[in-house]
Formats: sequence, C-alpha cells, structure tokens
Amino acid sequence: MIPTRLGKALVALASAACVASTALATTDVPVAGQRLSWRTSLDEPERRRATIVLDDPAIALPLPDPRAGAAVVVSAGAALGQCWQEIALDPAKWRAIGDDGSQRGYEYRDHSPGTVGVRRIVMRPGKVVLEARGPDWPCTLDAPQQRTPVSVVLRIDATRYCAAFGGTVAANGPGRVLALAAPAPAACPQSDLTVADLNILHGVLCPRATRQCRLADRMELFFQWIVASGCPDVVTLQEVSTQVAMMVAERAATACPFTYQIVHQRSLLGIDDEMIMTRYPTVTMEVVPLYRDFRHMLFVRVDHPLGPVDVLTTHMASSSDDAEAPCATDCPPECVAAGAATVRDCQSVQVARYMASRHDVTTPAVVTGDFNDVPGSFVYRQFSERGWIDVYLAAGNPECDADTGVGCTSGREDEDVTGLESSTSNQVERIDYIFLVPPGPAAQCRPSIDTPTDGDGDQTATRIFSDTPNPFAPSCGPAPAPICWPSDHEGMELDLNCGT
Repeated sequence: MIPTRLGKALVALASAACVASTALATTDVPVAGQRLSWRTSLDEPERRRATIVLDDPAIALPLPDPRAGAAVVVSAGAALGQCWQEIALDPAKWRAIGDDGSQRGYEYRDHSPGTVGVRRIVMRPGKVVLEARGPDWPCTLDAPQQRTPVSVVLRIDATRYCAAFGGTVAANGPGRVLALAAPAPAACPQSDLTVADLNILHGVLCPRATRQCRLADRMELFFQWIVASGCPDVVTLQEVSTQVAMMVAERAATACPFTYQIVHQRSLLGIDDEMIMTRYPTVTMEVVPLYRDFRHMLFVRVDHPLGPVDVLTTHMASSSDDAEAPCATDCPPECVAAGAATVRDCQSVQVARYMASRHDVTTPAVVTGDFNDVPGSFVYRQFSERGWIDVYLAAGNPECDADTGVGCTSGREDEDVTGLESSTSNQVERIDYIFLVPPGPAAQCRPSIDTPTDGDGDQTATRIFSDTPNPFAPSCGPAPAPICWPSDHEGMELDLNCGT
C-alpha cells in the first residue's frame, strides 16, 4: 500500500492534472482546398515560400474572431524531412476588415521574419489565404515525398476549418509540393489518442499439457477486449514470445475495421520482447537494451492525426532476473548520478532519460509497460517527478486495494493455468502503467483525460484494461469452458482528448 502522505500527494497531483487539462468544445468545419504551394531550397532558405488557399462556402457568416485565439497546424507526415508544424498566431496582429470582422473578415499581418515565417492571412466569407516565406518557414521538404493528403487545420477560437490536399497533386518531391482542387474531407483530423497496454504472458513456463496456459484461448479473449475497447489507436504489449507475435499478427489483420501495423523485433531468446500495434504508420522504430541486456525498451514515432506521437513500452526486471540486485560496479553513470540502488532502479532511469531525450516535438507522448514496481517507488518517481501523468490516477480511478483486487494489475499465478481459469481476480498490486508526457506549452492540443466510465462514448476509457472475468461468455472456467483472463496481468487503457 502507498503511505498515506504520499498517496494524498499523488491523488492531488492527478486531480490538478485533470483540472489543468480541461478541453474546450470545438466546432469542426471541413472545407475544400483550392491551392497548396510549397517551395524550398536547402542552399537558399530565404527562398522558401508557402501559399495555402481554402475556398468553400462553409467558411460562412458570422466569421469567428481570431483575436480570441488562432493557430495553424500543417501536417504532411512525421518522418524526417516531412512537414509538420503547429503555429500559434499572435492575437494582436489580427485586424477586423472594415471594422466589421464577423461579416467582412479578418487580416493577419506580421512583418519579416513573420510568425514561423507566416507573414499574412486573409480570412473572408468563403475564403482563407495564408502566405509564408523566408528561412523561418520550417518546412524544408527534403524528404523524398510528403505524405498526402496534406492536412491543414486553421483553428479560430473554437472553430476548426480543416482541409486535406490530396486532390490533384501536381508536384510532390524534394523542394516542391503543389496540390490543387482538393475536395473537403469527410471530417477534421481525429483529436484524441487512445492507447491500451498489457503484459500478455507468453506462458512458456506453464505445464506443457496446458499449451502455454491456453495461449490460443487467451489471445482470442485479448482481441475481444481490444474490440470492446474501441480498437485503440495504439496497443502496447510486453512478454511477447515468437508464438505470441505470430498469433498477434494473424488476428491484428482482421479484428478491427482497419489493419494494425505490427512493430516487433525478436531478441536473441525471443520470449520476453515488446510489441506495438498501431492503427497509423510509424516513421521511426528503435529497440534499446536496458542495464544487464536481458530487458529492452521499444520506441516508435507514430504519424498520428494529432501529429508525431512518441510511444515507448518496456518490461523492467522482475525477481526472476535479479531486479533487486545492487546496481554493481558496471552501473551506468546516469544511474549512479540518479541514485539508482538496484538493477530495476537503473532500468527506470534509462527509460525515463531516453524518452526525455528522444521526445523533441510538442505533441503528447506515452510511456507504457510492466514496471514491476508500485506507485511511490524509486522506479515510479523517475516518471512522476518529471511531471509525467499517471493517467489511471488522473482519471479518478481508485488506487489498488490488495484485499479486494480493485485497482490492481498483478498477482495472479503466471506459471499455472488455474488462476487464469478462475473468475476471482487474485490481483494484489499495481505495477502496470501508462504515463502521459503532456503536450508542450506551444501545442495546440488542450488535453483532457477521459473518465473511467467513457465520458465521450467512444468505447475507450481511462481505466484498467481486462479487469473483468471474460465478459464475452456466459461463464468461464477450466477447459473446455472459455478462459477467464487473457493474462496474469490486467493492463491499462487511455483515452486522451485533445480538443484542438
């Protein structure tokens, strides 16, 4: 259990995060794009030019007032050399045209070097024109291609005008993008991020007759939970064996209305690896060994509708691989400096430092996994003391009660199928987490964490994942009955609403 003073502090921190991240309601207006023209030169950055023209009757009267807050988000991909940028526009640089902005329009002017290169925006009924130029315009266009359609979102106060330039793409290569006559998209870009996490239990230590503690049955149940949770954008897994990886890949192709991309790299032993399933493409993947080399962390950058979203998942040391052994004479300098006393302490330092160094964009990021340690521990504090949010607490969920199993994620037997075939929870501690790295101060994402009861009704909540004995069958138990639990762990799920 958490000491009372620390427990109160953690709850207060979580409550503060909820209050601070209240999202504002927005009105989405998909609009047609007349022209998107970008030019750049690596040798002469002052020659960079950008023109974006939105032309649609949906830009209708009365026009919202940009002096109440305005921003532009352009997204042509999250890979190196692809253009993604959030641009906040100074309210003081807007003026109402003819002293009647709501009817005649507004103009934004910023002399050289402009706001991130943006020099002028004119918004009139039915039309918006944006012009940018000079070396401060950040889109270098040095990737072989930009991702299409190129998304452009102009947020004016509580209204989002959204275009998707994928109509006639006349040029798309290094240094030049030209797209014309783009019809209005069906909807504005998704403004939430949904994540589920679970240590899936490879089952290799289970008696042979149980077939890895009924692995095939557990995988079917796992994907039933995925579907019931709204098919989250990202699913992170630990304790992935070669056989688990094959089963996941097979089911990930058909379980949801889209095909999950699988990110997984088999280690030498191939029994305790990490995996990430993502609805959206990844542009970077890195597997990094942790202290003592048996454990790893898996990092990806996802080209999400919110922008580049970094996801890191890991499985830190347990008693089976000397988690509590001293961080010995080979203890890495960063672990010594942080005061790490044990192997697992050191691994937590490495994970937190890696994400902090790797996450260089303003969009939110998540760190997930089986940390094998409880709230308030040295391991936990490596994340919480950076201001990263334990989303389970931030959503108002109760802390783990070992007597009832409520709020707990671990404790069930993992070398025998008996606990997996019992409807009793048998969980006694919370050691599985999703930590949210909040968006940066300049980000257009104004985040709120959805409630445990799925307040926004999208099927994904912020709560424990798979904490009910098989709700998809009339009953569960020993074979041939359906199995009760997909794993010895119960994971986490997150619904982050950005309210852009």
